[in-house]
Amino acid sequence: MNTFTILLLSLLTTICSAQIQPLIGTYLGDEQRNYYGNSAPSKLNLKWKTHLGTGYTIVSGKKKTWSGAGWTGQPLVISENGELFLIQPTLSHHLRKIRAKDGKIIWSCNLGDVIKATPTFVTTSNKNPEHKFLIISGSRRGAKANFYTDPAYSLHAISYLTGKKIWQHQSSRTFSNSRDVDASGIMIGSKFCIPTENGNLLYLNPDPAKATLNPTTNIPEPFIHKQYPLFEQIDTQTHSHELSCESSPTVYKGVAYTAAGAGRIYGHTSRFFGTKWNFNVGGDLNSTMPLTNDNHLLLGIEKEFIQGQGGLMKIKPRSNGKVLWYHPLPNHKWYEWAGGLVGSPAVNHRTAKGSNISENLACFVGVDATLTLINHKKLTPNKRAWGPNQKKHYPCPLVLDTVKLPEGSISTPLFIGNKIIIGYDNGLDLYQVTPAPEHKLKLLDRLKGPMFDATPTVWNNRIYAASKNGYLYCLGN
Repeated sequence: MNTFTILLLSLLTTICSAQIQPLIGTYLGDEQRNYYGNSAPSKLNLKWKTHLGTGYTIVSGKKKTWSGAGWTGQPLVISENGELFLIQPTLSHHLRKIRAKDGKIIWSCNLGDVIKATPTFVTTSNKNPEHKFLIISGSRRGAKANFYTDPAYSLHAISYLTGKKIWQHQSSRTFSNSRDVDASGIMIGSKFCIPTENGNLLYLNPDPAKATLNPTTNIPEPFIHKQYPLFEQIDTQTHSHELSCESSPTVYKGVAYTAAGAGRIYGHTSRFFGTKWNFNVGGDLNSTMPLTNDNHLLLGIEKEFIQGQGGLMKIKPRSNGKVLWYHPLPNHKWYEWAGGLVGSPAVNHRTAKGSNISENLACFVGVDATLTLINHKKLTPNKRAWGPNQKKHYPCPLVLDTVKLPEGSISTPLFIGNKIIIGYDNGLDLYQVTPAPEHKLKLLDRLKGPMFDATPTVWNNRIYAASKNGYLYCLGN
Protein backbone atom coordinates (compact mmCIF):
# COMPACT_ATOMS: atom_id res chain seq x y z
CA MET A 1 0.00 0.00 0.00
CA ASN A 2 1.57 3.28 -1.15
CA THR A 3 1.68 6.55 0.81
CA PHE A 4 -1.09 8.19 -1.27
CA THR A 5 -3.49 5.29 -0.64
CA ILE A 6 -2.76 5.37 3.09
CA LEU A 7 -3.41 9.12 3.21
CA LEU A 8 -6.63 8.72 1.20
CA LEU A 9 -7.95 5.99 3.48
CA SER A 10 -7.03 8.07 6.52
CA LEU A 11 -8.93 11.05 5.10
CA LEU A 12 -11.97 8.93 4.27
CA THR A 13 -11.96 7.40 7.74
CA THR A 14 -11.93 10.91 9.22
CA ILE A 15 -14.86 11.92 7.01
CA CYS A 16 -16.75 8.75 7.95
CA SER A 17 -16.32 9.57 11.61
CA ALA A 18 -18.27 12.74 10.90
CA GLN A 19 -22.01 12.49 10.64
CA ILE A 20 -23.21 11.79 7.09
CA GLN A 21 -27.00 11.87 6.91
CA PRO A 22 -29.35 11.83 3.91
CA LEU A 23 -32.03 14.50 4.34
CA ILE A 24 -33.61 13.90 0.93
CA GLY A 25 -32.21 10.44 0.25
CA THR A 26 -34.19 9.28 -2.77
CA TYR A 27 -36.92 10.43 -5.13
CA LEU A 28 -39.60 12.35 -3.18
CA GLY A 29 -37.76 12.04 0.09
CA ASP A 30 -37.94 8.49 1.36
CA GLU A 31 -39.70 5.14 0.94
CA GLN A 32 -43.15 6.74 1.41
CA ARG A 33 -42.52 9.17 -1.50
CA ASN A 34 -44.23 12.00 0.39
CA TYR A 35 -41.48 14.14 1.94
CA TYR A 36 -40.30 17.18 -0.02
CA GLY A 37 -38.16 19.21 2.39
CA ASN A 38 -38.32 21.02 5.73
CA SER A 39 -39.23 24.63 4.82
CA ALA A 40 -39.92 26.58 1.63
CA PRO A 41 -39.18 30.23 0.80
CA SER A 42 -41.68 32.93 -0.18
CA LYS A 43 -39.61 34.29 -3.10
CA LEU A 44 -37.77 32.90 -6.11
CA ASN A 45 -34.75 35.20 -6.02
CA LEU A 46 -31.65 33.74 -7.70
CA LYS A 47 -28.92 32.85 -5.19
CA TRP A 48 -26.60 31.04 -7.59
CA LYS A 49 -26.66 28.83 -10.65
CA THR A 50 -24.26 26.11 -11.80
CA HIS A 51 -23.79 24.77 -15.31
CA LEU A 52 -24.54 21.04 -15.50
CA GLY A 53 -23.42 20.38 -19.07
CA THR A 54 -24.76 18.73 -22.23
CA GLY A 55 -24.80 15.13 -23.45
CA TYR A 56 -26.18 12.98 -26.22
CA THR A 57 -28.24 9.84 -26.29
CA ILE A 58 -29.88 7.61 -28.89
CA VAL A 59 -33.67 7.76 -29.20
CA SER A 60 -35.37 5.54 -31.82
CA GLY A 61 -32.06 5.22 -33.65
CA LYS A 62 -31.43 8.97 -33.79
CA LYS A 63 -28.88 11.02 -31.89
CA LYS A 64 -30.42 13.55 -29.47
CA THR A 65 -28.54 16.25 -27.55
CA TRP A 66 -29.90 17.30 -24.15
CA SER A 67 -28.67 19.73 -21.49
CA GLY A 68 -29.09 20.16 -17.75
CA ALA A 69 -31.52 17.74 -16.12
CA GLY A 70 -34.93 16.36 -17.06
CA TRP A 71 -37.64 14.09 -15.66
CA THR A 72 -37.30 12.94 -12.88
CA GLY A 73 -33.92 14.54 -12.12
CA GLN A 74 -34.43 15.51 -8.46
CA PRO A 75 -31.26 16.38 -6.49
CA LEU A 76 -30.61 14.63 -3.18
CA VAL A 77 -29.71 16.62 -0.06
CA ILE A 78 -26.97 15.14 2.15
CA SER A 79 -25.70 16.60 5.42
CA GLU A 80 -21.98 15.99 5.87
CA ASN A 81 -20.71 17.12 9.26
CA GLY A 82 -23.34 19.86 9.25
CA GLU A 83 -22.65 21.11 5.71
CA LEU A 84 -25.18 20.47 2.92
CA PHE A 85 -24.33 18.82 -0.38
CA LEU A 86 -26.49 17.96 -3.39
CA ILE A 87 -26.26 14.86 -5.58
CA GLN A 88 -27.55 15.98 -8.97
CA PRO A 89 -28.24 13.68 -11.96
CA THR A 90 -27.63 15.33 -15.33
CA LEU A 91 -28.30 14.78 -19.01
CA SER A 92 -24.58 15.35 -19.64
CA HIS A 93 -23.93 11.71 -18.54
CA HIS A 94 -22.46 12.93 -15.22
CA LEU A 95 -23.66 12.45 -11.69
CA ARG A 96 -22.41 15.45 -9.71
CA LYS A 97 -21.81 16.20 -6.04
CA ILE A 98 -22.41 19.92 -5.50
CA ARG A 99 -21.91 22.13 -2.45
CA ALA A 100 -25.31 23.57 -1.59
CA LYS A 101 -24.14 26.94 -0.28
CA ASP A 102 -22.49 28.12 -3.50
CA GLY A 103 -22.98 25.54 -6.29
CA LYS A 104 -19.36 24.39 -6.36
CA ILE A 105 -18.96 20.98 -8.03
CA ILE A 106 -17.07 18.60 -5.71
CA TRP A 107 -16.90 15.58 -8.02
CA SER A 108 -18.41 14.27 -11.25
CA CYS A 109 -18.86 10.66 -12.33
CA ASN A 110 -19.53 9.76 -15.98
CA LEU A 111 -22.18 7.00 -16.20
CA GLY A 112 -21.96 6.63 -19.99
CA ASP A 113 -25.37 8.01 -21.01
CA VAL A 114 -27.90 10.63 -19.96
CA ILE A 115 -29.18 10.29 -16.39
CA LYS A 116 -32.91 10.90 -16.05
CA ALA A 117 -33.30 8.93 -12.81
CA THR A 118 -33.13 10.44 -9.34
CA PRO A 119 -30.42 8.53 -7.42
CA THR A 120 -30.72 6.95 -3.97
CA PHE A 121 -28.30 7.28 -1.05
CA VAL A 122 -27.46 3.92 0.57
CA THR A 123 -25.39 3.02 3.64
CA THR A 124 -23.86 -0.45 3.58
CA SER A 125 -22.18 -2.47 6.33
CA ASN A 126 -18.88 -2.43 4.39
CA LYS A 127 -15.92 -1.38 6.55
CA ASN A 128 -14.07 0.25 3.64
CA PRO A 129 -14.94 3.98 3.93
CA GLU A 130 -15.12 4.36 0.14
CA HIS A 131 -17.69 1.54 -0.06
CA LYS A 132 -19.76 2.33 3.02
CA PHE A 133 -21.75 5.25 1.57
CA LEU A 134 -23.06 4.68 -1.94
CA ILE A 135 -25.13 6.59 -4.46
CA ILE A 136 -27.13 4.15 -6.62
CA SER A 137 -28.30 5.73 -9.86
CA GLY A 138 -29.97 4.59 -13.03
CA SER A 139 -29.16 5.91 -16.50
CA ARG A 140 -30.08 5.21 -20.08
CA ARG A 141 -28.62 1.99 -21.48
CA GLY A 142 -25.30 3.50 -22.69
CA ALA A 143 -24.90 6.05 -25.47
CA LYS A 144 -22.62 3.74 -27.47
CA ALA A 145 -24.40 0.47 -26.60
CA ASN A 146 -26.28 -1.40 -29.32
CA PHE A 147 -29.75 -2.15 -27.94
CA TYR A 148 -29.84 -5.68 -29.37
CA THR A 149 -26.28 -6.95 -28.96
CA ASP A 150 -24.33 -5.01 -26.32
CA PRO A 151 -24.46 -5.13 -22.52
CA ALA A 152 -26.65 -2.32 -21.17
CA TYR A 153 -25.04 -1.08 -17.96
CA SER A 154 -27.85 1.20 -16.82
CA LEU A 155 -27.64 0.88 -13.01
CA HIS A 156 -24.58 2.11 -11.14
CA ALA A 157 -23.20 2.35 -7.61
CA ILE A 158 -20.91 5.32 -6.99
CA SER A 159 -18.93 6.11 -3.85
CA TYR A 160 -20.44 9.14 -2.15
CA LEU A 161 -17.04 10.11 -0.73
CA THR A 162 -14.90 9.82 -3.88
CA GLY A 163 -17.29 9.82 -6.85
CA LYS A 164 -15.81 6.57 -8.21
CA LYS A 165 -17.87 3.81 -9.81
CA ILE A 166 -18.02 0.78 -7.54
CA TRP A 167 -20.27 -1.67 -9.43
CA GLN A 168 -22.69 -1.73 -12.36
CA HIS A 169 -25.71 -3.83 -13.29
CA GLN A 170 -26.59 -4.64 -16.88
CA SER A 171 -30.25 -4.78 -17.87
CA SER A 172 -30.88 -7.81 -20.05
CA ARG A 173 -33.00 -7.81 -23.18
CA THR A 174 -36.63 -8.75 -22.66
CA PHE A 175 -39.86 -8.21 -24.57
CA SER A 176 -39.76 -4.59 -23.38
CA ASN A 177 -38.50 -1.92 -25.77
CA SER A 178 -36.18 -0.35 -23.16
CA ARG A 179 -33.10 -1.32 -21.17
CA ASP A 180 -32.81 1.99 -19.29
CA VAL A 181 -33.38 2.71 -15.60
CA ASP A 182 -35.44 5.81 -14.78
CA ALA A 183 -36.77 4.67 -11.39
CA SER A 184 -35.30 5.37 -7.95
CA GLY A 185 -34.74 2.35 -5.75
CA ILE A 186 -35.13 1.99 -2.01
CA MET A 187 -33.65 -0.15 0.75
CA ILE A 188 -35.97 -2.73 2.33
CA GLY A 189 -34.02 -4.25 5.17
CA SER A 190 -30.62 -5.18 3.74
CA LYS A 191 -31.85 -5.43 0.15
CA PHE A 192 -32.07 -2.73 -2.50
CA CYS A 193 -35.32 -2.80 -4.47
CA ILE A 194 -35.57 -1.13 -7.89
CA PRO A 195 -37.64 -1.52 -11.10
CA THR A 196 -35.78 -1.52 -14.41
CA GLU A 197 -37.24 -0.58 -17.77
CA ASN A 198 -36.82 -4.07 -19.20
CA GLY A 199 -39.87 -4.87 -17.06
CA ASN A 200 -38.19 -6.42 -14.02
CA LEU A 201 -38.18 -5.62 -10.31
CA LEU A 202 -34.77 -6.33 -8.76
CA TYR A 203 -33.83 -7.15 -5.19
CA LEU A 204 -30.04 -6.86 -4.96
CA ASN A 205 -27.31 -6.64 -2.35
CA PRO A 206 -25.70 -3.19 -2.65
CA ASP A 207 -22.60 -4.12 -0.63
CA PRO A 208 -19.56 -4.01 -2.96
CA ALA A 209 -18.08 -6.93 -1.01
CA LYS A 210 -20.82 -9.16 -2.48
CA ALA A 211 -20.25 -8.00 -6.06
CA THR A 212 -18.59 -10.31 -8.58
CA LEU A 213 -16.43 -9.52 -11.59
CA ASN A 214 -18.04 -10.20 -14.97
CA PRO A 215 -15.36 -12.19 -16.84
CA THR A 216 -16.45 -10.85 -20.24
CA THR A 217 -16.70 -7.12 -19.47
CA ASN A 218 -14.36 -7.05 -16.44
CA ILE A 219 -16.95 -4.96 -14.58
CA PRO A 220 -18.03 -5.69 -10.98
CA GLU A 221 -21.75 -6.57 -10.85
CA PRO A 222 -23.95 -6.71 -7.70
CA PHE A 223 -25.40 -9.88 -6.26
CA ILE A 224 -29.05 -10.29 -7.32
CA HIS A 225 -31.24 -11.96 -4.70
CA LYS A 226 -34.38 -12.14 -6.82
CA GLN A 227 -36.10 -10.52 -9.77
CA TYR A 228 -39.78 -10.44 -10.72
CA PRO A 229 -41.50 -9.52 -13.98
CA LEU A 230 -43.64 -6.38 -13.81
CA PHE A 231 -45.98 -7.48 -16.57
CA GLU A 232 -48.08 -10.50 -17.47
CA GLN A 233 -47.96 -12.39 -20.76
CA ILE A 234 -51.42 -11.11 -21.67
CA ASP A 235 -50.13 -7.52 -21.40
CA THR A 236 -48.00 -8.00 -24.51
CA GLN A 237 -51.24 -8.19 -26.50
CA THR A 238 -52.46 -4.78 -25.30
CA HIS A 239 -49.16 -2.94 -24.76
CA SER A 240 -46.91 -4.77 -27.27
CA HIS A 241 -43.31 -3.80 -26.33
CA GLU A 242 -44.36 -0.76 -24.24
CA LEU A 243 -43.69 -2.52 -20.94
CA SER A 244 -41.02 -0.37 -19.31
CA CYS A 245 -41.43 0.60 -15.66
CA GLU A 246 -40.36 4.20 -14.94
CA SER A 247 -42.01 4.81 -11.56
CA SER A 248 -40.38 4.28 -8.17
CA PRO A 249 -41.63 1.79 -5.54
CA THR A 250 -43.47 2.99 -2.43
CA VAL A 251 -42.96 0.91 0.72
CA TYR A 252 -45.75 0.28 3.20
CA LYS A 253 -45.43 -2.34 5.96
CA GLY A 254 -42.51 -3.99 4.20
CA VAL A 255 -44.25 -4.32 0.84
CA ALA A 256 -42.93 -2.46 -2.22
CA TYR A 257 -45.83 -1.13 -4.32
CA THR A 258 -44.82 -0.36 -7.89
CA ALA A 259 -46.89 1.21 -10.67
CA ALA A 260 -45.79 -0.63 -13.81
CA GLY A 261 -45.84 0.51 -17.42
CA ALA A 262 -48.11 -2.39 -18.31
CA GLY A 263 -50.88 -0.72 -16.31
CA ARG A 264 -50.65 -2.81 -13.14
CA ILE A 265 -49.77 -2.07 -9.52
CA TYR A 266 -47.64 -4.80 -8.00
CA GLY A 267 -46.94 -5.42 -4.33
CA HIS A 268 -43.76 -7.39 -3.59
CA THR A 269 -41.96 -8.26 -0.40
CA SER A 270 -38.31 -9.18 0.09
CA ARG A 271 -39.00 -11.18 3.25
CA PHE A 272 -40.70 -14.12 1.57
CA PHE A 273 -39.87 -13.18 -2.02
CA GLY A 274 -43.39 -13.31 -3.33
CA THR A 275 -46.01 -11.29 -5.13
CA LYS A 276 -48.47 -10.01 -2.54
CA TRP A 277 -50.69 -7.93 -4.82
CA ASN A 278 -51.46 -7.39 -8.49
CA PHE A 279 -54.07 -4.75 -9.38
CA ASN A 280 -54.79 -4.15 -13.09
CA VAL A 281 -55.55 -0.44 -13.50
CA GLY A 282 -54.77 -0.13 -17.19
CA GLY A 283 -52.88 2.57 -19.07
CA ASP A 284 -49.20 3.47 -19.08
CA LEU A 285 -48.35 4.23 -15.46
CA ASN A 286 -45.40 6.64 -15.07
CA SER A 287 -46.38 8.26 -11.78
CA THR A 288 -44.80 7.40 -8.43
CA MET A 289 -47.40 6.88 -5.69
CA PRO A 290 -47.16 8.88 -2.43
CA LEU A 291 -48.52 7.25 0.73
CA THR A 292 -51.26 9.36 2.30
CA ASN A 293 -51.81 9.96 6.02
CA ASP A 294 -54.60 7.35 5.97
CA ASN A 295 -52.27 4.78 4.35
CA HIS A 296 -53.61 4.87 0.81
CA LEU A 297 -51.80 5.32 -2.50
CA LEU A 298 -52.39 8.16 -4.95
CA LEU A 299 -51.85 7.01 -8.52
CA GLY A 300 -51.47 9.23 -11.57
CA ILE A 301 -52.77 7.69 -14.81
CA GLU A 302 -51.80 8.74 -18.32
CA LYS A 303 -54.29 8.55 -21.20
CA GLU A 304 -52.35 5.98 -23.29
CA PHE A 305 -53.85 2.46 -23.55
CA ILE A 306 -57.14 3.34 -21.83
CA GLN A 307 -60.63 3.97 -23.21
CA GLY A 308 -61.51 6.78 -20.81
CA GLN A 309 -59.68 9.77 -19.40
CA GLY A 310 -56.42 9.78 -17.49
CA GLY A 311 -56.40 11.26 -14.01
CA LEU A 312 -55.74 10.62 -10.33
CA MET A 313 -56.94 7.61 -8.32
CA LYS A 314 -56.91 6.86 -4.58
CA ILE A 315 -56.36 3.17 -3.89
CA LYS A 316 -56.29 1.06 -0.76
CA PRO A 317 -53.22 -1.24 -0.76
CA ARG A 318 -53.51 -4.86 0.37
CA SER A 319 -57.08 -4.97 -0.90
CA ASN A 320 -58.79 -6.41 -3.95
CA GLY A 321 -58.24 -3.21 -5.83
CA LYS A 322 -60.51 -1.02 -3.70
CA VAL A 323 -60.73 2.45 -5.30
CA LEU A 324 -61.95 5.25 -3.02
CA TRP A 325 -62.30 7.87 -5.77
CA TYR A 326 -61.19 8.94 -9.22
CA HIS A 327 -60.52 12.42 -10.58
CA PRO A 328 -60.46 12.39 -14.40
CA LEU A 329 -58.42 14.97 -16.30
CA PRO A 330 -59.41 16.27 -19.75
CA ASN A 331 -58.00 14.73 -22.90
CA HIS A 332 -55.29 17.11 -24.07
CA LYS A 333 -52.68 16.52 -26.76
CA TRP A 334 -49.26 17.71 -25.62
CA TYR A 335 -46.05 16.34 -27.17
CA GLU A 336 -46.49 12.53 -27.17
CA TRP A 337 -49.15 12.57 -24.43
CA ALA A 338 -52.89 12.71 -24.90
CA GLY A 339 -53.99 13.61 -21.38
CA GLY A 340 -53.87 12.54 -17.76
CA LEU A 341 -50.95 12.64 -15.37
CA VAL A 342 -47.26 11.88 -16.09
CA GLY A 343 -45.67 13.44 -13.00
CA SER A 344 -46.56 12.37 -9.48
CA PRO A 345 -49.09 13.86 -7.05
CA ALA A 346 -47.93 15.45 -3.78
CA VAL A 347 -49.44 15.33 -0.28
CA ASN A 348 -48.86 17.71 2.62
CA HIS A 349 -49.27 15.87 5.93
CA ARG A 350 -45.55 15.50 6.69
CA THR A 351 -45.06 19.29 7.00
CA ALA A 352 -48.55 20.78 7.42
CA LYS A 353 -48.47 21.15 11.20
CA GLY A 354 -48.57 24.81 12.22
CA SER A 355 -49.33 26.08 8.72
CA ASN A 356 -53.06 26.80 9.32
CA ILE A 357 -54.19 24.42 6.62
CA SER A 358 -55.61 20.91 6.63
CA GLU A 359 -53.24 17.94 6.75
CA ASN A 360 -55.41 16.08 4.23
CA LEU A 361 -54.49 18.00 1.08
CA ALA A 362 -52.96 16.84 -2.18
CA CYS A 363 -52.02 18.56 -5.44
CA PHE A 364 -51.13 17.44 -8.95
CA VAL A 365 -50.60 18.79 -12.47
CA GLY A 366 -51.98 17.25 -15.65
CA VAL A 367 -50.41 17.54 -19.08
CA ASP A 368 -53.20 20.08 -19.74
CA ALA A 369 -51.25 22.50 -17.47
CA THR A 370 -53.86 22.59 -14.67
CA LEU A 371 -52.61 22.61 -11.08
CA THR A 372 -55.35 21.09 -8.91
CA LEU A 373 -55.66 21.24 -5.11
CA ILE A 374 -57.92 18.67 -3.41
CA ASN A 375 -58.86 17.30 -0.01
CA HIS A 376 -58.11 13.62 -0.57
CA LYS A 377 -60.25 12.54 2.41
CA LYS A 378 -63.43 14.30 1.29
CA LEU A 379 -65.75 13.65 -1.65
CA THR A 380 -67.68 16.03 -3.89
CA PRO A 381 -71.37 15.44 -3.01
CA ASN A 382 -73.50 13.71 -5.65
CA LYS A 383 -70.67 13.47 -8.17
CA ARG A 384 -69.32 10.33 -9.83
CA ALA A 385 -67.08 9.80 -12.84
CA TRP A 386 -66.15 6.98 -15.17
CA GLY A 387 -62.93 5.19 -14.29
CA PRO A 388 -60.00 5.05 -16.72
CA ASN A 389 -61.40 2.00 -18.54
CA GLN A 390 -65.01 3.26 -18.53
CA LYS A 391 -66.17 0.09 -16.79
CA LYS A 392 -67.15 1.56 -13.43
CA HIS A 393 -68.28 4.85 -11.89
CA TYR A 394 -66.32 6.17 -8.91
CA PRO A 395 -66.87 8.98 -6.41
CA CYS A 396 -64.85 12.16 -6.98
CA PRO A 397 -62.61 13.96 -4.47
CA LEU A 398 -63.38 17.43 -3.20
CA VAL A 399 -61.62 19.97 -5.43
CA LEU A 400 -60.61 23.09 -3.50
CA ASP A 401 -59.00 25.15 -6.26
CA THR A 402 -57.41 24.98 -9.71
CA VAL A 403 -54.88 27.20 -11.49
CA LYS A 404 -53.91 27.18 -15.15
CA LEU A 405 -50.12 27.20 -15.58
CA PRO A 406 -48.53 29.02 -18.54
CA GLU A 407 -47.47 25.68 -20.10
CA GLY A 408 -47.94 21.95 -19.60
CA SER A 409 -45.87 19.95 -17.15
CA ILE A 410 -44.58 16.45 -16.49
CA SER A 411 -42.82 17.65 -13.35
CA THR A 412 -43.95 16.75 -9.84
CA PRO A 413 -45.08 19.52 -7.48
CA LEU A 414 -43.57 19.86 -4.02
CA PHE A 415 -45.96 20.48 -1.10
CA ILE A 416 -44.21 21.86 1.98
CA GLY A 417 -46.19 23.44 4.79
CA ASN A 418 -48.57 25.78 3.00
CA LYS A 419 -46.30 26.25 -0.05
CA ILE A 420 -46.42 24.50 -3.44
CA ILE A 421 -43.56 24.63 -5.95
CA ILE A 422 -44.19 23.45 -9.50
CA GLY A 423 -42.06 23.58 -12.64
CA TYR A 424 -43.35 23.53 -16.20
CA ASP A 425 -42.16 23.98 -19.77
CA ASN A 426 -41.22 27.67 -19.54
CA GLY A 427 -40.86 28.46 -15.87
CA LEU A 428 -41.41 27.64 -12.22
CA ASP A 429 -44.17 28.87 -9.87
CA LEU A 430 -44.39 29.26 -6.10
CA TYR A 431 -47.88 29.18 -4.56
CA GLN A 432 -49.28 29.57 -1.07
CA VAL A 433 -52.38 27.74 0.12
CA THR A 434 -54.58 30.16 2.02
CA PRO A 435 -55.76 29.17 5.53
CA ALA A 436 -58.75 26.96 6.24
CA PRO A 437 -61.52 26.83 5.40
CA GLU A 438 -60.93 28.56 2.02
CA HIS A 439 -57.80 26.66 0.91
CA LYS A 440 -57.18 28.65 -2.28
CA LEU A 441 -54.01 28.87 -4.40
CA LYS A 442 -52.25 32.23 -4.24
CA LEU A 443 -49.30 32.90 -6.58
CA LEU A 444 -46.34 34.24 -4.58
CA ASP A 445 -43.64 34.35 -7.27
CA ARG A 446 -42.82 33.15 -10.78
CA LEU A 447 -39.54 32.44 -12.57
CA LYS A 448 -40.04 32.80 -16.32
CA GLY A 449 -38.08 31.20 -19.12
CA PRO A 450 -36.26 27.98 -18.16
CA MET A 451 -37.83 24.57 -18.81
CA PHE A 452 -38.26 22.59 -15.59
CA ASP A 453 -39.09 18.95 -16.34
CA ALA A 454 -37.07 17.79 -13.35
CA THR A 455 -38.51 17.70 -9.84
CA PRO A 456 -36.90 20.35 -7.58
CA THR A 457 -35.68 19.86 -4.02
CA VAL A 458 -36.26 22.20 -1.06
CA TRP A 459 -34.28 22.58 2.15
CA ASN A 460 -33.86 25.44 4.64
CA ASN A 461 -35.86 27.92 2.54
CA ARG A 462 -33.82 27.20 -0.59
CA ILE A 463 -35.14 25.63 -3.78
CA TYR A 464 -32.71 23.64 -5.94
CA ALA A 465 -34.19 23.21 -9.40
CA ALA A 466 -32.43 21.84 -12.49
CA SER A 467 -33.50 23.01 -15.93
CA LYS A 468 -33.10 21.60 -19.42
CA ASN A 469 -31.38 24.87 -20.35
CA GLY A 470 -28.23 23.40 -18.78
CA TYR A 471 -28.27 24.97 -15.31
CA LEU A 472 -29.03 24.09 -11.71
CA TYR A 473 -30.69 27.03 -9.95
CA CYS A 474 -30.65 27.89 -6.25
CA LEU A 475 -33.66 30.10 -5.45
CA GLY A 476 -34.94 31.66 -2.25
CA ASN A 477 -35.87 34.77 -0.27
